[in-house]
Amino acid sequence: SEDCGFGSWTGSFLCRVCMFSPYTPRVQLRLAGDKRKHNEGRVEVFYNGEWGTVCDDDFTLHSAQVVCRELGYVEAVSWSPSSKYGRGQGPIWFDNLHCTGREKTLSLCPSNGIGISDCKHSEDVGVVCSDKRIPGFKFQALVRLRGGAIVGEGRVEVLKNGEWGTICDDNWNLLSATVVCRELGFGTAKEALSGGRLGQGMGPVHMNEVECSGFEKSITECYFNKEALGCSHEEDAAIRCNVPAMGFQERLRLNGGRNPYEGRVEVLVERNGSLVWGTICSEGWGTMEAMVVCRQLGLGFANNAFQETWYWPGEVSADTVVMSGVRCSGTEMSLSHCLHHGAHLSCPRGGGRNAAGVSCSETAPDLVLNPQVVEQTTYMEDRPMFMLQCAYEENCLASTSNQVPANSYRRLLRFSSQIHNNGQSDFRPKASRHSWVWHDCHRHYHSMEVFTHYDLFSLNGTKVAEGHKASFCLEDSECDEGIEKRYECANFGDQGITVGCWDTYRHDIDCQWVDITDIKPGDYIFRININPNYEVPESDYTNNVMKCRCRYDGHRVWMYSCHNGET
Repeated sequence: SEDCGFGSWTGSFLCRVCMFSPYTPRVQLRLAGDKRKHNEGRVEVFYNGEWGTVCDDDFTLHSAQVVCRELGYVEAVSWSPSSKYGRGQGPIWFDNLHCTGREKTLSLCPSNGIGISDCKHSEDVGVVCSDKRIPGFKFQALVRLRGGAIVGEGRVEVLKNGEWGTICDDNWNLLSATVVCRELGFGTAKEALSGGRLGQGMGPVHMNEVECSGFEKSITECYFNKEALGCSHEEDAAIRCNVPAMGFQERLRLNGGRNPYEGRVEVLVERNGSLVWGTICSEGWGTMEAMVVCRQLGLGFANNAFQETWYWPGEVSADTVVMSGVRCSGTEMSLSHCLHHGAHLSCPRGGGRNAAGVSCSETAPDLVLNPQVVEQTTYMEDRPMFMLQCAYEENCLASTSNQVPANSYRRLLRFSSQIHNNGQSDFRPKASRHSWVWHDCHRHYHSMEVFTHYDLFSLNGTKVAEGHKASFCLEDSECDEGIEKRYECANFGDQGITVGCWDTYRHDIDCQWVDITDIKPGDYIFRININPNYEVPESDYTNNVMKCRCRYDGHRVWMYSCHNGET
């Protein structure tokens, strides 16, 4: 069996679905529509890349039993004909189902055949399942925290109909926050935060006016208003949970800095039977390692990772190095949880006064790409090589362009990208202005040589084409209402993206493409990765990736199902 990758409302407590024979369609189920509780809704089926519904013809409580058990509930309570939970969209995948109630998946029940139906969506069936869930059943997570500096805090996001969204802060209080904290395995809530205090989300606002008693097992079991009229992401709810003290701060400190938020990183280790403070080799030291240090010390997010700390005072030498080869994913609670060399240290460079250092900040930016803009602006262009000389110099074409005559053409997959800063501080390039690189051909400066990666993959994950975009101009193209633009590239101006603003790279500028000259017609996965080298610290890197399905028929190209995240 395999875990389903799509959510419904509590939805879709998505199921593990087995393919029992080569002739049994592999399907996934969810409960959707106009409903108030997680265990009821319109039955929807995901098949062949598309969500559809089930017709109420011949549907019985036996069929409802199969649906509920497949979604992880003990049994069915009732079922409803005639689109009680609203009319669905897409295909009607099942009609005239005749289940015995013992089938392990709905696709094993006799029916007209998947996709064969004469029904309309006014006949969509719905079910009500029991509150009790099957012990040990593996459900998909329905709530998560994003944008927090430490474990147990962040913006609350919930999964509905396969899409992550936020909660409006109307009526948001400690009782509701406590339900979320317990659902995630923490203690009670310490704070219920409103007004987008921990950054603004993207996508829909799924819940509004949430009212919990405090005893619910999931936030999705609380009563709420599904209408979010008047709510914006400026009102995204967040929480801080009570988390048991782990004592991680006691074995790490910053030394030599100008303030408590910066300094050379020192670790407490045992040497010859006694505890001593030592430094960390700075070879390979970067943003992810600095993020873990700042989190472990309760100092928020990383602001900088330093590989040279000779300018800070302190008695250090090559002999003081007690940790080397540190490699972190960025999510660890302690530096000791990261990969690092064991008893045999190796630090040819990066020790002594060049030991690792950090500076921390209570806030950080958070870049998120708007997937709808990519989907709506995609097109194909055949462009002659003599018009691509600047792009060629900046390595924006496929390697095969090296051997083609000047009168040949390159086929380009073009699109616009709109990059929002939803964090709590401005996004600024790591390099200071004096070190920006001038590109004479395009007559502009690059503040970040690689700002985005554009990649095209086959459906089996093989990269077939790629592109990249340097941040020649990080600026505020537009801003939310009430926010003033701060960054403009004209006249060698300051570069950056203000909180609440976005930078738009239009489809008609150089390198805003992938060179697809050499690929064959077919179906592909298109992927964009912002800030791919983690040059600039952010509060959340998981939303820096956007994926689309891409279809190319040799004459046209189009994107669909664009979404943020790796899944």
